[in-house]
Amino acid sequence: MNRYLLSEPTAADGETTRVSIDSRVGIYRRGDGSKAIVAETADEQIDLGVRDATVSRKTNGRPPVALSPISRGISVRNHGSTNPVTLSTNLRTHKLTAGDAAAITDDCRLTIGLSLTLRATVEGEGSRQNSQAQSAGVRPAAHARTLANALRTASEDSVAETRGVISELRTFLQEHPLERAEYESVCAQVDRIEQRLESKASGLHRTEHLDEEWQSELAVVSDRIESIYARSDR
Repeated sequence: MNRYLLSEPTAADGETTRVSIDSRVGIYRRGDGSKAIVAETADEQIDLGVRDATVSRKTNGRPPVALSPISRGISVRNHGSTNPVTLSTNLRTHKLTAGDAAAITDDCRLTIGLSLTLRATVEGEGSRQNSQAQSAGVRPAAHARTLANALRTASEDSVAETRGVISELRTFLQEHPLERAEYESVCAQVDRIEQRLESKASGLHRTEHLDEEWQSELAVVSDRIESIYARSDR
């Protein structure tokens, strides 16, 4: 899987800057008055070729926005950007307040400050675009098993990654309805989990990781989803 941050230059004769996200990449405005936006990796500081005075500078050595590789794509975290941080995909727009994080699994527009828009993209086996293409010829039971396994794994990783998988599961359930009472029950359970995870990500009980009780509950719903689609495929 390949993960990249891309920026379109403001100059007409400029070239797109492409930064590989192999480890954490911080995004911030230089404090030298140039308004230059940079991406900082562990090894270098890369000028993205764009200028925006509304993007925050580093605070106590920490960039306001950071992108990190995760197993299913990219994690985006707002460490304290003064102005909004917004993620936009073809399906929805999600605003990150200070301390929030979200997972990117395919292609996303990342708006930082009031007007700067960058792109974050995931290419390879784990991206949603490829998953959809691969699943076109895959039975729902196999697809359900893949997503159930992804949820079990994500629950041990982070809240951000778990939210991403739950969102995919919710879409899968909507696109593959079953005439079973268990189906309605598991859909309701996934909806409740999605709402509670929202609180985990941005509410009073905000945290980055899930405890054993959460992991156990998500394992149960994973088993239920895998089971009802396995039975429907017989």
